[in-house]
Amino acid sequence: MPTVFYQSHDIVITDDVFAIWKPEPQVYDLEALEDLRIEHGGRSGRAALVAAGALVTVGAVAAMTLTDGPGQFVVAAAVLSVPPLTGRAIRIFTPVVWLLRASYAGAGVTLFASNNAITVLRIRRSLMRAFAANAASMERLDRTGYAEAYRRLNSLL
Repeated sequence: MPTVFYQSHDIVITDDVFAIWKPEPQVYDLEALEDLRIEHGGRSGRAALVAAGALVTVGAVAAMTLTDGPGQFVVAAAVLSVPPLTGRAIRIFTPVVWLLRASYAGAGVTLFASNNAITVLRIRRSLMRAFAANAASMERLDRTGYAEAYRRLNSLL
């Protein structure tokens, strides 16, 4: 009976498989998973916000050349405040996607993706525990000689 390390509506992690049901069902054998890592994906829409900030800055500089006296100070304040405000808008309006990636049978796969970093870390921790349990069971089999007998039986079939 496999031990369940994590279970939700979309994911089940046991000591021998990682199964995900959405967006499409995939089942990965833990023995073939390698190089587990967390990456953070790009921000969608970032280029549009940067372009808007650049246009506002160019417009403010153009307005600064057309104004005289105290109006220039107002425009200079606007020019200095646009880049930080644009950067803040990028962070607020474009959420980061956290990706749990690995190599499966030599190919790179994305096991899980979410905007919630805590969920990704929980799944990673559960997967690491499943790896440890899988390794312990394989060591136990190797010590008792069952692994060699199992390999021989598989080669005969």
